[in-house]
Amino acid sequence: MYLLYNCILVLLYPLLLLTSLFIPKARAHLAARKATLRMLLEFPFVIGTRQVVWLHGASVGELDQARAIAKILKEKHPTVFILQSIFSQSVSESQRQDANFDICFHLPFDLPFAYQKIIQKYRPEILMILAWDTWPNLIRDLKNSGSKTYLACASLSESSGRTRGFGKFLTKSVFKYLDGIFPSHEILSSTFLPLLSENTKFEVLGDSRFDAVLNRIETNHPSPRFQNFLKLYTKEISESKPILLGSTYPICESYFLDHLQNNSDTKQSYWIFPHKWEELRMNEFANALQKKGIVTKFSDLVDGNKSYPRFLLFDEMGILAFAYKYALLAYVGGGFEHRIHNTIEPAAFGLTLITGPKINNAPEAIVMQKLGGLFVCQDKSEFSSQLVKCTQNEKHTSEIGAKNRKFVLENRGASERIYLRVFSDALS
Repeated sequence: MYLLYNCILVLLYPLLLLTSLFIPKARAHLAARKATLRMLLEFPFVIGTRQVVWLHGASVGELDQARAIAKILKEKHPTVFILQSIFSQSVSESQRQDANFDICFHLPFDLPFAYQKIIQKYRPEILMILAWDTWPNLIRDLKNSGSKTYLACASLSESSGRTRGFGKFLTKSVFKYLDGIFPSHEILSSTFLPLLSENTKFEVLGDSRFDAVLNRIETNHPSPRFQNFLKLYTKEISESKPILLGSTYPICESYFLDHLQNNSDTKQSYWIFPHKWEELRMNEFANALQKKGIVTKFSDLVDGNKSYPRFLLFDEMGILAFAYKYALLAYVGGGFEHRIHNTIEPAAFGLTLITGPKINNAPEAIVMQKLGGLFVCQDKSEFSSQLVKCTQNEKHTSEIGAKNRKFVLENRGASERIYLRVFSDALS
């Protein structure tokens, strides 16, 4: 399987190089990896002076899981050196910043021998991949170099290509090089078990993202601009708790406009956080919303010289996680696109959740659906009817949201369990 996989990679890589000449995004991918590899090799590190742990997460959600692991590692072993790799270009510079990461870098493309120079320089004692981003050559090269290799907060959907055909055979080959696989939830066990070798340790230890989210909302503070906004409009917000639409895509906004067209409630206010702020799209969206009430961008409202709007469009990053605290309920985007976004943050504030059908990437969302705290809508009709149901009985909606908060609090502590299982005896 590895031979076939590497043959495919070797054939595809020249195409990527060619594509980068014409497509800026591909060029950025290559440039980021070249720059970070150079930075890694130039970093002043002496083998043997510090124990090294390599954490890897694909994107923002997995980086949250890694943060929680890194935090507990630094608390218990202040001198441990943490290499943190990511793959996605969508992770911003500010999101990569964390005092517990000694170096945060883009993972090289998973070509044969792509990691040899990094391994030779840092000699990681442990590689821990978060969630699902199990690059075959990364895992095999680290294992063959003497590192312990783990997949923690592990997640695998039944519909994943890794559970059938070539993907299944390759995944089984990769999992043979893992010392342990620790799923985030019990409901995932049946998906993993057919892929395991006899020697791979398997135990449900939970999802460290719960720890990361709770730590962030309990210890951090929103931006001064948002705090000032809350002071200026305290009365309006308390009198009409907003419905929060988080991480919206064009399809979400289209469904929402249809909902407004077919429902006459003019008192309900809304806070809307687009997944990406695209000026042209958001201007068109705002123009359509104006037929139903006052629309204002957050950046235009913070000085307090405008009336509190019915529709508030947030054009500033870093607010969403704290805005949930003031909402009546939350729609979480991504479910009508490729995969649902973060549901732990709104659940931590005790909100009832609504989303689209694509939740298989998020075990916590599946569990909350089973608990009755998250409603999955298949189309715009169900989206609209669910919004109506949740706003007609606010007391019942609040009781449903309380189940979600209870679920989040009960899942705290995965970082400690992972630490005890993997790191406590391995690190001095």
